[in-house]
Amino acid sequence: MKKFALILLLCLTGPSVKAQFNLCVDSGRSNPMFQCNDPFYNPVCGCNGVTYRNQCTAFNQYGVLNWMSGVCAGLDVDFLPNPIGPNSELTINLSYPEFVYGNADIKIIDLYGKTWEQRIMSNFNRNSIQIDMSSLMTGIYFIAVSGNNNFRTVKILSKY
Repeated sequence: MKKFALILLLCLTGPSVKAQFNLCVDSGRSNPMFQCNDPFYNPVCGCNGVTYRNQCTAFNQYGVLNWMSGVCAGLDVDFLPNPIGPNSELTINLSYPEFVYGNADIKIIDLYGKTWEQRIMSNFNRNSIQIDMSSLMTGIYFIAVSGNNNFRTVKILSKY
């Protein structure tokens, strides 16, 4: 009777244990609060098809176990610092997948829809630009980036 109960227990719990095992992402090791001391933008494409800022972010914050260097697909946009101080420069990093060259239209827009800054970049694979933010007032802004084939991403920026 004990053997039957043990076999029944293993049969009932076996599929759920197997379903939690994933060779790509270990959700038990992800820690969104982990502080990666690597400030550099060096994108990696996770085995789950998501682009991460760097290896430290993929592994420690999101639990990704396998990745390859570069962007997964489309145009990846990364920026720092956020929030930004009164006399700071904003660095925006843009990257397309390996061997893909494209264009980008970058706009910094306030909550009312007014464009404060616009940069147009042509025929690049990976680029970094600095924007002087000292003329912008304290508040919330959007970074809107349009790339090849009308790909658009919007990120939120705070200035204090």
